[in-house]
Amino acid sequence: MLQFGIFAWFSYPLPIAERLKLIQEAGFDAVSLWWGDENEDEKERQPALARRLGLAIDNIHAPYPNANALWQDGLAGEAYLHLLCSCMDDCRQHGIPTVVAHISRLSIQPEVTPIGFTRIKRLVEHAEKREVNLAIENLNCIPHLDRIFAQLDSERLGFCYDSGHENFNHPDADCLARYGHRLFAVHLHDNAGDADAHLLPYDGNIEWESVKQKLKKCRPIPYLTLEVDFKREHPQSCLYQGLSAEQFLSQAYLRLQRLS
Repeated sequence: MLQFGIFAWFSYPLPIAERLKLIQEAGFDAVSLWWGDENEDEKERQPALARRLGLAIDNIHAPYPNANALWQDGLAGEAYLHLLCSCMDDCRQHGIPTVVAHISRLSIQPEVTPIGFTRIKRLVEHAEKREVNLAIENLNCIPHLDRIFAQLDSERLGFCYDSGHENFNHPDADCLARYGHRLFAVHLHDNAGDADAHLLPYDGNIEWESVKQKLKKCRPIPYLTLEVDFKREHPQSCLYQGLSAEQFLSQAYLRLQRLS
């Protein structure tokens, strides 16, 4: 039976310990954690804080300071490669199964290049060595994903399905049909096709019944996980105006129940 997860950042600027407690109290089973270096001490204590509350950790989300550089010759591409490898090392240290990674920016698609593909192979080799899963997310990178999943066969290489990115950026790609057999994780959120708005499911125009049926045909995953980070400047954020963090999380949990 699928359990429910949510990204630890869900649009309310509260201390991480308070956010995790509210997530647990709302009934969620798991969290996904942002693994940026904005606050190194906070990053390193998140896994223990979550587990102390009985929350499992679905995955960590690697930072993506210059994801397009992965496909370009130069030091920036090597630096991004090493950052992703470092995230896998941290997963191994903290007993976290999966790193979710971006291999491009959402708005600008880099060319598919030999050096980029070589770096992806090096990432997969590192994932195998560390016994950690690498889940590549769909952004503006369908040709890249097509080649990667066609040519690299590793039990440690898989796909993170982002419903909002698909609806906004490549609505005809049908990512779950293309890569569902390699599914490791999901980022579920909604939009109206006009922006990457990170709304709750059923508040945009994604056909969720279709997503629900497609997920049933994919590689089984342990958690249905929301990545709801609504932008307060976006017109549809008025849907959540006046909601407390507790009320928002309660609505989020109910939306996952509709999807399960």
